[in-house]
Amino acid sequence: MITEVKEKRVISIRDVDFEYDGRWVIFESEPSSTSGGRGCVTFYGDGTKKDRAALHDIVVDRYKGQALLKFAYAPKEDVIYGMYDVGVANRV
Repeated sequence: MITEVKEKRVISIRDVDFEYDGRWVIFESEPSSTSGGRGCVTFYGDGTKKDRAALHDIVVDRYKGQALLKFAYAPKEDVIYGMYDVGVANRV
C-alpha cells in the first residue's frame, strides 16, 4: 500500500533508513542541498515488489525521474562497521 506523506519535513538520507526501515521510499532532495543528503520523504510503501513498481511509476510521472527511490534499511546490531584485524599466515 502506497502512502503519501502530507506533512513533509526535512531529514537526512541516513535518518530515512532508521525511520522507514524495511520500506520503499521516494526521497526528494532539498534544492539547497548540493550533496543530496537532505530532503523530504514524499511517499512510502511496504517492502514489496508491487509497492516498488508503483513508487517507480510516481518517480517517473510526477518527478520526471528527479527523485530518489530507495529501500530504507537500518543496519542491525550484528553488522559491524570499521576496520578488521587481518592475520597473516606464516609458513613454518
